[in-house]
Amino acid sequence: MSLFKKAFSGILNTKNKISETFSKISFNNSLSSNDIDSIEECLLESDVSWSLTEKIITGIQTDSKKFQDWQSLLKYSIKNSILTEEKKDLKKIIIIIGVNGSGKTTTTAKLAYMMKNKNKKVTLVAADTFRAAAVNQLKIWSERINVNFISNLNSSDPASIAFDGSKSGIAKNHDCIIIDTAGRLHTSINLMKELEKILKVVSKLTEDVSILMTLDANIGQNAVKQVKEFNKFMPIQGIIVNKMDGSAKGGALLSIMDELKIPVLYNGIGESLDDFIEFNIDDFLNSLIEVE
Repeated sequence: MSLFKKAFSGILNTKNKISETFSKISFNNSLSSNDIDSIEECLLESDVSWSLTEKIITGIQTDSKKFQDWQSLLKYSIKNSILTEEKKDLKKIIIIIGVNGSGKTTTTAKLAYMMKNKNKKVTLVAADTFRAAAVNQLKIWSERINVNFISNLNSSDPASIAFDGSKSGIAKNHDCIIIDTAGRLHTSINLMKELEKILKVVSKLTEDVSILMTLDANIGQNAVKQVKEFNKFMPIQGIIVNKMDGSAKGGALLSIMDELKIPVLYNGIGESLDDFIEFNIDDFLNSLIEVE
């Protein structure tokens, strides 16, 4: 299976549901109330938010006569409904944040591997002071990838580790310094304040800092809430969605981009270093909507 097909293999059920719903509707005439109800139900069951669902339906009603097939109409309506910021280049220091189990440590290694393959000099910083296993795991990844690795198992201060690691990477004139942080829930205010401290101390070295948040694709609309809460403490520039090859419905990605105006940058699609791709909205919509 190609990386492209593997990336969105988990949304097959959503794809089938969309195809089943839309293929029964005639878009040459005005949509009936039953048609609208069917579309609404289909999108909501696919984890598309209520507000985005309404915008998509309005777009379909407005533009239905512009297209010969429902696939092109739906893709156009979705893209036209989503108002998100354009993707920006990642900065020198990248801080990876997220809840427990969202794949931060593996994502940190995969991103380092991708950057290394782009001929970037990389430093990995293990600032998870709660899980020694995460530090050891990242150390093994760094050796496999052959990149600079910084940790301090004797320290309980992640901000100090992040500062020292960033300072080391900057001194070595590295292009990319990626910091892995401990998983946490947004309800733990002390731990969220800890993230703020990490950002504050590394920003003393350079303001060239990006915050990326990892999400589990299978949590649906809860993903939107997670990003909202984390964004109150850290200015998130991009989202990394993991486990898209599982049982995800997919619509939450669209809702995050629309409601929070934060771009999805990457997808984690497996356990190996290569199972990591740059997110492309057209590829995603083609996988979600195209009939093979």
